[in-house]
Amino acid sequence: MLLVTATPVHNRLADLLHLLRLFLRDHALAAIGVPSLRRAALGDAEETAIAAAVARLVVARTRARVRSGYRGGPVALSFPRRGDAEPIRVGTAPDDVLQALVTGVHRLTAGGAAAPLLRLLLLRRLASSLPAFRASLARHEAYLDLAEGAARDGRRLSPREFQRCFPRTESPDLQLVLFPVLLERDRPLSVAGDRRELARLRALAADARDPKADVLGRLLDTHPGKTIVFADARATVRHLLHRLRSRRVAAVFGGSGREASRFAAGAATRQEVLRAFAPAAQGAPLPSPALETDLLIATDLLSEGLNLQDAEWVVHYDVPWSPARLAQRVGRVDRLGSPHAGISTVTFLPPEPLASALALEERLAAKVRAQMVAASAQLETTRGAGADSAGLDWCDRLGELARTGETAPVGAWAAVRGERAATVVVVRIGRLAEAIVVEGDKARADPVAATRLLAHAATAAPAGGGPEGLRRAVEAAVGLVRARLAAVQDARWRATDRDRLARRLIPWVLAAGRRAARRGDALQLTALDGLVSRLASGMTVGEESLLEEILARREPLAVRDLLEWHDRLPPLGSEEAAVDVELVAALVVRAPDHHGE
Repeated sequence: MLLVTATPVHNRLADLLHLLRLFLRDHALAAIGVPSLRRAALGDAEETAIAAAVARLVVARTRARVRSGYRGGPVALSFPRRGDAEPIRVGTAPDDVLQALVTGVHRLTAGGAAAPLLRLLLLRRLASSLPAFRASLARHEAYLDLAEGAARDGRRLSPREFQRCFPRTESPDLQLVLFPVLLERDRPLSVAGDRRELARLRALAADARDPKADVLGRLLDTHPGKTIVFADARATVRHLLHRLRSRRVAAVFGGSGREASRFAAGAATRQEVLRAFAPAAQGAPLPSPALETDLLIATDLLSEGLNLQDAEWVVHYDVPWSPARLAQRVGRVDRLGSPHAGISTVTFLPPEPLASALALEERLAAKVRAQMVAASAQLETTRGAGADSAGLDWCDRLGELARTGETAPVGAWAAVRGERAATVVVVRIGRLAEAIVVEGDKARADPVAATRLLAHAATAAPAGGGPEGLRRAVEAAVGLVRARLAAVQDARWRATDRDRLARRLIPWVLAAGRRAARRGDALQLTALDGLVSRLASGMTVGEESLLEEILARREPLAVRDLLEWHDRLPPLGSEEAAVDVELVAALVVRAPDHHGE
């Protein structure tokens, strides 16, 4: 199975680990430091071990690697250059008005457990534009009306009422979080204070000044190239389209139909707008002079799966929750075959106190770090393209060494000269090979560092000396190897994961096996033994889902139900066999002594 995604991590490393569980058993990576993918997704695993394991499974390349290692094909792999982007910090209202609005939002208390999320939604819209904030105030007041009525009637909000307050098109990032919380049964609400505060906020938000849009206008004047401006809220897109209507501008709001897209002069289909803005990328003829478009304003609906590389500027008018969304936006123009030598990005950030209230930059920094651990191929920050992840490209470099070097027998070792002493011990645990780097008496699994040392050895001068240093390195690595073996053995019975469905079913199946043994039913005993192996082996998500369907039935569970489930699934193969450990090879890098030898 090949799972193709440009954004494997949006918020946490768990995003990627759950994807791996679609086709890997829970303990498939135990031999290389991740005893349980489920537990790792909950944070119960070393980050370095996760990074090393994930790097074996993710096929991703840096652009430098693509340019240097994939030449000679039918297509010239030319990408535009990326420069740093200095963020612009500006508010949607004058400072005193913005401060009063933030303070007022913090005074809103209705919503119970969802109150912080409701305030966050309002602050997000305030960071986008005052028209978007005013629209959110109206939805918030509608929520108060409906929630107050539902609480009076002793019932929960209905899904239809929820959709009226929070349409999917207006708040996609928060809606799935809000949905279960807001539909909880509400206690009687006291909303009089919130209603007074909402009236005050509406009066403050009537201010017609917009420093943020003014800065955007000046920016467009100084950067005349084709530009895409991304905003979170549809109200903000409409607002900017109106303010910038004297330019050759079009907008895409989302949804479908002619009202979902517009030129400054009137409604249009989305395809008409895209062809007018990016005719070369869309394979369309040049538009008529009346429809020529240099500026496209859009929601994130336009940030996925489109070629728009006629443009050379991307403006993040609103900062999204995830750096993956930043990368998706820039990916519309940062594409293979761009006609531009370089492309640029500009990010608008909210000023204090709104920046502190949203904590967007801190959230983005934490998520970029998770993407680096996951070896995501394209990292995007508020300052432009991020540095390449260390988890990329090492498999390619290792493959090149394997193809160009001579084959050595298992158990071989070599010593070379280097600036810093280190040893690479390559061991096979079961079916998986692991590169352990030993420096001093510290051993760590580090395929990236091991590849770097092996690449150095390919051209380094040989070093003399006996195997004493190697012996010490192997002794230092023994503890790590033993820990991996213990994890593999523990995975056989899931002793550290007792809440699993499988753990609760195993004693029941074993009892059925004992009864089959007493009857002398060898055929069923063999089948039950295979079933126990299946339950104990750490199932994939699909296997668990099928098992949960069986357990959800109203009929009493029978052993034959589990056996039928087991028989429908692919065979387990040989992964349950005894796990052997083998020293495959070793490399000793000897640093010069104090005499320089």
